[in-house]
Amino acid sequence: MEAVARTLALAGVIALLGFVAAAPAGARVAPEPTVDIQPVAELAPDGQSIGVGVLASCPERWTVVEAVVTVSQPGASGQASFPLTCIGSLRMFAVTVPSSGGAFQLDEAQVTARVVITRGRALRADDSQILPVQPTVLVELAETAHLESGGGAVVIDVIVACPAGTNGLQSSLVVSQGQAIGAGTYLPICDGSRQTFSVRVEASQGVYQTGIAQALTFANIEFEGQNFYGIDDDGALDIVS
Repeated sequence: MEAVARTLALAGVIALLGFVAAAPAGARVAPEPTVDIQPVAELAPDGQSIGVGVLASCPERWTVVEAVVTVSQPGASGQASFPLTCIGSLRMFAVTVPSSGGAFQLDEAQVTARVVITRGRALRADDSQILPVQPTVLVELAETAHLESGGGAVVIDVIVACPAGTNGLQSSLVVSQGQAIGAGTYLPICDGSRQTFSVRVEASQGVYQTGIAQALTFANIEFEGQNFYGIDDDGALDIVS
């Protein structure tokens, strides 16, 4: 029995040596493509798209056949590709997936991501997750502000859009120019459409003049006890009379 065991062991060693000798020098297992969905999806104010973050990679010199993200909810679904190239390292992609039917909602969404690559043969990577969908806030400052009260204030338009079902919170707008600075407030209306607010900013110090100024705004909203905001700044705001 002991002799049989020694014979089997010797046969195994010979087979292993034969495999090593047959393998080409420097041969290694080809790296696989990867795709990883990030943990939160973001709803556009009008509900017509959802943004998803995807971390993906594929080995150098391979060709991407497909790199897509699919989002589905009971009343809406959509698919979008992302521009993956095979460079051998991980990259982050912000993928906007438009709805091909109804509007997406502030609810959970089934998100899947797929990468298919080829180089003589095809390799594939998949990820699928159920993600919470959070609201996004669009905010845009006008390029000009109007001087009022002999330079004691300026009025500037702010465009805000936030998803229906969220609540606007008091939001701030700061305008500075040299020694002059002041702040104003507005309350976003969240119905999915773009709303324009004319915000009066009174100087708390100094006097505004015609010319270039700086502006910064945070548009704040609330959803299910959490605060979300959009931000915009303009380092070349034109104050006109």
